[in-house]
Amino acid sequence: MKVPHWTTRLELALAEPGALRVLDKLSIVRLANDVQPGVSEPTVERWIQEAVSANRLRRVVRGSYLNHLINPPAQLAEAAVWLRPGAVVSLQTVLGDSGVWNNYTSWVTAVVPLSKRYATPSLGRRDAAGGTFVFRGLPESVLEAGRPKDRLADGFTYRRATPEAALLHWLYLSESPRSDMSAPPTDIHLENLNRRTLERLSKAMQLDASLHSWLKNKEVGGGRRGSPPTSER
Repeated sequence: MKVPHWTTRLELALAEPGALRVLDKLSIVRLANDVQPGVSEPTVERWIQEAVSANRLRRVVRGSYLNHLINPPAQLAEAAVWLRPGAVVSLQTVLGDSGVWNNYTSWVTAVVPLSKRYATPSLGRRDAAGGTFVFRGLPESVLEAGRPKDRLADGFTYRRATPEAALLHWLYLSESPRSDMSAPPTDIHLENLNRRTLERLSKAMQLDASLHSWLKNKEVGGGRRGSPPTSER
């Protein structure tokens, strides 16, 4: 029986349900050597270039790729934690995707923990080959406050905030003197949020007074539309 070419075996391995969804060159070289011991790094690099051209891989930044052989294909948001350790996809991305806010954005917005455990992250906009990221810093004590099931969405292979947490992250940043974000818009659809979860998280983050003030302004302000991240510095 003819043994499939090593590139075929590599692609089959990358299509396995348990395969890495975001890859770097080193992990691809290691996997290639698992299926074909002794294959050279330049040979693997040539396969990577071909795979990117054929959309089997999608380059995010140099040396970082989304696995498009796996089902479902890896999405840009999954690379956020590769670019910034501890990152949680949040803010406009989560609120737009979940229908809580009508302004969908193709950019990936994420919050990054500010903590002694992590190196000081580079914040702001990051244009990559795969798309645009916007990173904003939050104290780790705020980011990790509350029950994990209240603040982190289920069903994702990466750290992604619940809509309730995403709204509170935005509210915190709007009150921080270190941030240029304005208050969350009043056209947020509260009916798409779990109010009990929102209340629990706001207390855990010590934002309950801020939340109630924003809710009161929302009732008065009506449907003011907010700005997508394209207008942010």
